[in-house]
Amino acid sequence: MNSKEKLQYLLEKYIKEKYDVNSFCEQFTVIYNLDTDYSTLSTVENSLFKELCEFTARYSPFEDDLAISNVYVNENQIRNKANDVYSKLMTDITN
Repeated sequence: MNSKEKLQYLLEKYIKEKYDVNSFCEQFTVIYNLDTDYSTLSTVENSLFKELCEFTARYSPFEDDLAISNVYVNENQIRNKANDVYSKLMTDITN
């Protein structure tokens, strides 16, 4: 499985609640930032995965962290962004 397939797999499994938020965020961030050859992604895929990675890299389950404005994101924000990215990717695939 290449990195693009891994990102798609992780996203789909997270949407289907097969991954917890912490595992998803850790794995997605590492794969996108360290393992992905961005030239293998379409412009849309790269843009959407980058947006999602900006969220996954900032995930925190801790209330003290979340109290800091515009730094960390919570599980609901991750879930909403993941759903948005997944929906846009599915739309891009069908067009």
